Amino acid sequence: MQDIKKYKAVIFDLDGTLVDYDAAQKYAAAKAIEQIGKPVSPDLEKKVLELVSGDAVQDIEACRPGWMPVDSAYMQDIFTEAGVNIPSGLFLNNYFEAMSQHGEPFPGVIDLLVSLKKDHTIGLVSNGLGPVQRKRLVKAGLMEYLDLLVISCEVGCAKPDPAILQLAMRLADSTPETTLFVGDSIGSDMGAAEAAGVDFVFIKPDGDFSAEGPRVLELRKTADLLKEKYS
Repeated sequence: MQDIKKYKAVIFDLDGTLVDYDAAQKYAAAKAIEQIGKPVSPDLEKKVLELVSGDAVQDIEACRPGWMPVDSAYMQDIFTEAGVNIPSGLFLNNYFEAMSQHGEPFPGVIDLLVSLKKDHTIGLVSNGLGPVQRKRLVKAGLMEYLDLLVISCEVGCAKPDPAILQLAMRLADSTPETTLFVGDSIGSDMGAAEAAGVDFVFIKPDGDFSAEGPRVLELRKTADLLKEKYS
């Protein structure tokens, strides 16, 4: 077993790892619905949250290859089929703007970053829209602790493409052997770490670690990162 001193760089995912993404989605969805002039009913909120968590909107948010414009007929069809009869372009523009206003760090995250920064290069790799993620990092009070920031829509590649982690490692002047990546997503985060040959810490607040895939550590709270040993 080894401790975190093995690593030169510790790279974090943002949403679901350092900040509360579920709370941000709920806030932004409600705000966007209100701005369109619709009442925020439980049924509409549920449908909208399913939409913004679905592949089509997530592809837009990450700027993945082939993503469709917010006001495209394709996106409007997805909204209509989901029973959400509001203009997709207007809603999503309002939604992303509202997302930029919400940054709520998980308990203990700032203390963790303060401790890590003494001996490590601290980075963040996020799938997201540049202006949105940057504003959220400032809102959360996290920007000052980062030595490097890589956002998918700014660099032209998104997790799980290993290229985005490889770019972060170049900026950190680290190697796969001296880099630790911390994230909560099986597909994007774990997938990127595996493809890049980087050790991965799997964050899962509900404690369900049944998903297959390589990891050196499993945590329910990111803030506990310094309390554990690594296999």
